[in-house]
Amino acid sequence: MKKKELYVAMGERLRRQRNKKGLTQENVAEMLGISLTYYGKIERGINGLSLEKLLLVSERLDMDPTYLLTGEKRTVVNFDLVIEQCPKTKQHDMNQLIQYALKLAK
Repeated sequence: MKKKELYVAMGERLRRQRNKKGLTQENVAEMLGISLTYYGKIERGINGLSLEKLLLVSERLDMDPTYLLTGEKRTVVNFDLVIEQCPKTKQHDMNQLIQYALKLAK
């Protein structure tokens, strides 16, 4: 993907999230400490985000950085919930399996 295409796609995702949160461009520009003009250029795909601003967007707009950059959503598994949904007699075993799997992944 070319840089321009990446910027346009990121800007579209950023705009959708901003609208979803009920924020104006001015609100987000202020959150990021940048001018309204510059922020508008980011949403239009003319400019990109610095790494610092990307992390701020992630934090302040509750947006996964991977999704912002690629458009791909990561699946996050809540292991506590998985264990809770197991029968009480199997919860210890499930916890042990998860711990074992995490050790194998290292």
